Amino acid sequence: MEVLAGRYRLIEPIGSGGMAEVWRARDERVGREVAVKLLYEHVHPVERQRFAQEVRALAALSHPGVVAIYDLGEEAGRTFFVMELVKGGTFDRLGPFEAGVEGLAALEAALEVLSALEHLHGRGILHRDLTPKNILLTEEGRPKLMDFGLAYLSDATRHFTRTGYTLGTPQYMAPEQAKGGALTPAADLYSFGAVLYRTLTGRPPFEGEHDQAVLYQHVYEPPPDPVMLNPALPEELAAWLLRMLAKDPAGRPASAAQARRELAAILGAVRDSLTATARAGAARSGHYPAGPVRPELLELQNRAAFEGEAVWPVEPVADAGLLALGAGAALHLFRLPGLQPLTPFAAGDEVTAAAALCRGRVYYADWEGVLRSRGLGGARHFEFKSRAEVTASPLVTARRVYLAGRDGYLYALDHQGELEWAFEAGGHISAGPTLYRNLLFAASESGWLFALDPVSGKLVYKVETGPIHAHVPAGGGLLILPTWAGEVHAFDPLTREVRWTYDVEGELWGSPAVGGGRVYVAGWSGVLYALELENGDEAWTARVGRVTAGLSLAGGVLYVASEAGELIAFDAASGAELWRAEGLGGVQAAPLPLAGRLYAASLEGSLYEFAESGPAQANLSSRSKKSSSSP
Repeated sequence: MEVLAGRYRLIEPIGSGGMAEVWRARDERVGREVAVKLLYEHVHPVERQRFAQEVRALAALSHPGVVAIYDLGEEAGRTFFVMELVKGGTFDRLGPFEAGVEGLAALEAALEVLSALEHLHGRGILHRDLTPKNILLTEEGRPKLMDFGLAYLSDATRHFTRTGYTLGTPQYMAPEQAKGGALTPAADLYSFGAVLYRTLTGRPPFEGEHDQAVLYQHVYEPPPDPVMLNPALPEELAAWLLRMLAKDPAGRPASAAQARRELAAILGAVRDSLTATARAGAARSGHYPAGPVRPELLELQNRAAFEGEAVWPVEPVADAGLLALGAGAALHLFRLPGLQPLTPFAAGDEVTAAAALCRGRVYYADWEGVLRSRGLGGARHFEFKSRAEVTASPLVTARRVYLAGRDGYLYALDHQGELEWAFEAGGHISAGPTLYRNLLFAASESGWLFALDPVSGKLVYKVETGPIHAHVPAGGGLLILPTWAGEVHAFDPLTREVRWTYDVEGELWGSPAVGGGRVYVAGWSGVLYALELENGDEAWTARVGRVTAGLSLAGGVLYVASEAGELIAFDAASGAELWRAEGLGGVQAAPLPLAGRLYAASLEGSLYEFAESGPAQANLSSRSKKSSSSP
């Protein structure tokens, strides 16, 4: 039976279970690949009839988050149905959650799943068996619900069945479902909460030696704190996950629509907070969530002066309409947009470390070795004194503040400033740590990369890399190690293998940017490189002059600032130059793309704000690819 109904040619099996098998097939009539679910001959006629009825009901659904059903038929006494073939893998491939643009994808996909559940529940349909394997991803990463209690049975998945029908998967089963109670849409919300918990933390909420042990925990035990399993999770997101997993259905969101609204608000807050940490979040990717839509139209809108110089490795950070920039012996604050200066926060010595903004506080460190935490209104929360100067940006997470110093130590503090642990790296640490794949990474000038447990501070492993001065960006499952000598290594932090190495033939002080499947690197050689993240192949290059500042990526546009005082925007895909501003004075601070605007700080003590409209106000020239102007 190689061809069903004269049109569906079976190619290879892709799943099987006690009731049916699933095949990848080709619809020869329209020339597309499909998935065919084929019931076994031994399935009772009554069950085949129920199967067909449910398929017809699902075929009437029309939602982008539900796998499309194309056909239903029978061949040689075996019922089959034909559905959309989804090739991108299972939902949990989107995890674990990372604090960067990469982490937003899982939350955006979760919103689409909740929208699909809202569609189903509004038509009286319960899924009953949501698992990562029943939420498949397209090749573009869009989720599709399938297996509504009847499809995609897999021998690798443990199911409870009655007359061949799935009643649920223990690791993702709601308490009321485990107890055999009546099911409501709240049971689907619990199951999806368990799927998200698995995806975002890397572990299911409950594990046990057998199904009954797992079910007992669903009914009686609280799930482990998600932040303890993945410190990159924001507190609000972790609390929402636990709300989805409430034992009492009344404690969960009232509907899929309500859950979607709540998660959408959290996603917006997480997205907005990425600019509050140097290099766009704890993953340090340099990939920002939003920037100018049409950078070729950028014009200078405002310029503000500040005392001191914006010296490497400092860079501006921003959150909730406030921009913070270290220079001289102070942290300078500005209201956005417009660059309205506020009273600076004093420091004991020069501030060259990027600050961090979080929950109404600002954290900044200076060359005196002191980390200060202050409320945005000026209230002093704590001061922590390290043993030497600090040039590394502090990393603030839900439970801890991490600080690296040139004394060779990485410190972990609680939010009251109390020391939890300190790790001795044995060499200066110039850049802030990177949190990725549930490991905390610190790179030293002595040439070692240290991977630590972010909770205990215990060393997991270390790798000799060569001296590193810049932040270590991460994305696509890889760390990008920018050595001072100019070699760039793509390192898998889980297998501990170097995937590829590329020599840019010049000193690297600024951090690369990672996003869109590429790595962007520029240093003192004067050349900007765009490399494929997968294999390190060169995609394009451009001459930009000597670069000390980190690179910034947003909206498919790469922003580069040079020591010659130029700020350049490139199309990240093609390398085409879109826009250039000149005459800023030397720039060593990474530019900040934010909410349709672009900010840059110079060694001459000027902070610039560019926007896509409005009059230019300074003696500065900017030009797009097609035209030029002198404001």
